[in-house]
Amino acid sequence: MTLSFRLSSDQWYTDAQWARLLALLGAHRPAVDELSLFTREQMGWFGTMEAMAPEADLLARRIREGHAAGFRSVGINVLSTLGHGDPVGEWSPEFTLPRATGADGVQATHCPCPNSEAFREHIKAKYQLYARANPDFIWVDDDMRGSHHGVLYPCFCPICLAKFGRSADRAALVARMNDPAEAELRRAWVEFNASTLESVCKDIGDAVRAVAPDIKIGLMTIGSSHSTHGGHALTRWTRALGAVKGRPGHGFYWDDTPRGIYNKALDVGRQTRDYAPTVTDVQYELENYPYIVLDKANRTVLNEVYLAIMMGCNGVAFNALKDTAGALDDFEPLVAAIAAERPAWEALIAHVAGLPAAGFWPADDNALMGKRAVDASGWFWEGGVYNIQQPNPLVEMGLPLSPVQHLSCGTLLAGKIAEAFSDMELRAILGRGVLLDSYALEVLWARGLGELTGVRPGKALLGGAVETFTAHTLNGRFANDSRDALVAPSDNVRALELLPGAEELARLTGYDGRDHGTCLSVFTNALGGRVAVSTYAPWRRIGRLCKRTQLTELADWLAYGQMPLRIDAFCRVAPFVRMRSDTSRYAAVLLNSTLDACAAFTLNVRTTADKASLATPGGLVPLEVLPGRLGRRIVVPALAPWQPAVILGG
Repeated sequence: MTLSFRLSSDQWYTDAQWARLLALLGAHRPAVDELSLFTREQMGWFGTMEAMAPEADLLARRIREGHAAGFRSVGINVLSTLGHGDPVGEWSPEFTLPRATGADGVQATHCPCPNSEAFREHIKAKYQLYARANPDFIWVDDDMRGSHHGVLYPCFCPICLAKFGRSADRAALVARMNDPAEAELRRAWVEFNASTLESVCKDIGDAVRAVAPDIKIGLMTIGSSHSTHGGHALTRWTRALGAVKGRPGHGFYWDDTPRGIYNKALDVGRQTRDYAPTVTDVQYELENYPYIVLDKANRTVLNEVYLAIMMGCNGVAFNALKDTAGALDDFEPLVAAIAAERPAWEALIAHVAGLPAAGFWPADDNALMGKRAVDASGWFWEGGVYNIQQPNPLVEMGLPLSPVQHLSCGTLLAGKIAEAFSDMELRAILGRGVLLDSYALEVLWARGLGELTGVRPGKALLGGAVETFTAHTLNGRFANDSRDALVAPSDNVRALELLPGAEELARLTGYDGRDHGTCLSVFTNALGGRVAVSTYAPWRRIGRLCKRTQLTELADWLAYGQMPLRIDAFCRVAPFVRMRSDTSRYAAVLLNSTLDACAAFTLNVRTTADKASLATPGGLVPLEVLPGRLGRRIVVPALAPWQPAVILGG
């Protein structure tokens, strides 16, 4: 396990601050193995080599001093490659490179065109300058992405248009991209963006290796929920860079919305899934920007690391210390907490090695923007019905989620994500277990695959209705119970017309008592696939006893009885599972994601393992394992608010 601290330039720029930093980290040595020193570029800074040379010399000295202080690895984090954005204010040097251009013709003020020769020469020279400082590693920051570089969707400058080769007229090309009939053009543009970034990565990797072949190179990435305009080709980019380090990240800076931890975890899992096999040092981005200590609890930080390990990370890059000079006393409790928790993290990492993630796959596609359909609203937008994070709240209802499709026990198909898949891919999804919503149902009927769902979309209901459960077996004792999700037109609530063989689990009841038809169905299709269609807010406001119980039974049915675990207690505990295919070895992180204490509960695990332990910072605590409804059952001790239980079975 590698615990790394990413350190702003103000922490190493003066001898006095550097001494304060080393004193803090030296007092808690188990918390840190590696130092990653940020360059002084800020977020949109592209200075001259002459201006950066003294900085590189000082970095070389700090690297030597870090080694002398006992840190096993000290390297450089180059902050600006394509530019994180245009700076606001008058603090950035004059920008002289060719500028990135948006689809509307607006130019960035401080972000470069990625295909310009001047930029390529600049970026190679910059990385070589820092390589000569003799770092153990160099990180390429997460501005290596296909969007949000001063302009939202770059780059439509004359250089890029000429290289793309479809039109020299930006306005005409953009008009074609907004044309629903131009699907091939949009796919080609997204692939062009992916290839551009692949080429930039190769230039950087080659430049560093030309100076010092032994420097380890790492690529920092963000989740595809941010944007897929650049094709999000992480396998190709890490391979072209020659990366051996990866830092998957995304925005979860504060815990004012604490359940956002799950969106980040799943985005991280999708990134680790897509790294080239050469990337073996995978450090989770722990990002507390702008580093206000009381804006994120230490407990939240520790929980993030547990989920990151379950999503494929074997280290952490802590970007948690402040980015200004001065006293560091307020950060001491965090560093101490990291040091104290390390033994439990290490036990989990050792146990999960080689264990694949298990659970339902919330469907995603790294080239979604290029593959999706376009209507009158045009092409240049994302999110909404294309938000791959929509199904994530189901994990808080006890359904384990996995970023890996081929190892999943079923699929969650939300919104219009289905547009990204070929007919063959959709048939494969429909040939297994799948839960889908009304938008996905409409896509499947438009593609000629609707009959495999067992229902047709019927009349729309704008609002004013509840979901009422039927007497179906999967509803158990909750026949005639109901749920009010305060649905609105954007929920696209539809009545369902049942085809032969389909069964109903819930109906729409208006506030006035009128029955509006079926809103939740199950069906076994001709492919042998089990399909559930839910048109009544399937991804939100689901924390009712009747709904949570129904979802647990429904999910196990969709998974053909192969869901890796069940939590039948009524609680908001999110499970993350990794399990060997023969079920003989597994790990589960169960996170109580409420401000209430969670009483002890029974965990049913589909496993043959007769032994299990609770991993704690103080060591492994044996748990009693008994025969259970799925294979084995374990009583999980009571959990404090936002407290995890880390169970290692085998």
